Amino acid sequence: MPTQTKGLAVVQWPVKDLERSLAWYQNMLGVSLTFPYTPGDDAAWLNLGNVGFGLVQTANVPQLDYQDIHGAWRPLVQFQVDNIHDVHQSLRDQGIEASDMRFIRGGGHSFTIIDPDGNAVSLWGGWPSEDEDEVEQ
Repeated sequence: MPTQTKGLAVVQWPVKDLERSLAWYQNMLGVSLTFPYTPGDDAAWLNLGNVGFGLVQTANVPQLDYQDIHGAWRPLVQFQVDNIHDVHQSLRDQGIEASDMRFIRGGGHSFTIIDPDGNAVSLWGGWPSEDEDEVEQ
């Protein structure tokens, strides 16, 4: 009998400088710790809803974004945020390089930022309302 998977439990995200990455994810995305972190630990665990996001220190960070069959770069992870337009503007006001906002009919709004290790991270505003979906922005 096959096992019934309940959902995604953990993502382990390799980082070169754990303290720098931890500060970035907490400051840029407002992500809180799941477990206490002490400087010198080799990992820090962040809480993303019901998914653990582990920043794990490593000497060599692999490239975590990729090109699709059309040559477009795609991020490996996408985080859902509330008020995506406000988040986008706030990050840009802080001098954070953020891509232009993208809207996909039926899929909603998203944009991409780059983490301290050079990996693309997408932020998504959730499923669009019927009003948003009727008028492509």
